Amino acid sequence: MVPARTNGPIVPVPALDSRVTSSLGALDVLLVRHAEPVPVGTPDVHDEDRPLTDAGRAAARELAAELDGWEITAIYSSPYARSVETVRVIAERRGMAVQLLDDLRERRLSTELHDGWHASLERAWTDAEYAMAGGESGREAQRRAVGTLDLLRVRHPDGGRLLLGSHGNLISLILQALEPGVGFEFHMAMPMPALYRLTHDGLRWRIMGGHGFAPVDGG
Repeated sequence: MVPARTNGPIVPVPALDSRVTSSLGALDVLLVRHAEPVPVGTPDVHDEDRPLTDAGRAAARELAAELDGWEITAIYSSPYARSVETVRVIAERRGMAVQLLDDLRERRLSTELHDGWHASLERAWTDAEYAMAGGESGREAQRRAVGTLDLLRVRHPDGGRLLLGSHGNLISLILQALEPGVGFEFHMAMPMPALYRLTHDGLRWRIMGGHGFAPVDGG
């Protein structure tokens, strides 16, 4: 469990000159891990195409209802079916479109299923450069994910609140970039769905709350 945090910078940064200001508006990001999908290895279903289970669809509807009081500027998602299906419920309640961003896709550990995936995943959290054949290292995936956040920061200079549908490993890597205490145990304990709130004040990203952190406040 990562210690609860409220406000304040997560990553130590050099002292800023008091005259430094930014013309960027404050931007909130809601990171949403998808609800429960059908299992990996389901016959005739590729990983990218795995839909939600009935329980997952019910949980997605509950999450959408919980977010009804939140103002959202735009909704983005990984192209994977389980992510799209989760956030589409939120979008439909608001008459909004879901915009697909390929770089929100899950980190690929390997191109093949194998019995030692749990040990490989744990190793991947202790060695950021480790990658199985055809897979992506933690450092590569983290750079991709944080780069996507920075791209969206530029795309929305006036601020607002974005909702991003993505996946447990990739979201954990984003959080680790801001809070180094996030690791394998945090990732494995993350529920489906899960919600995390980040904010960018025009100068830096901060974690404002979520599962395993201080309760998300908002509205």
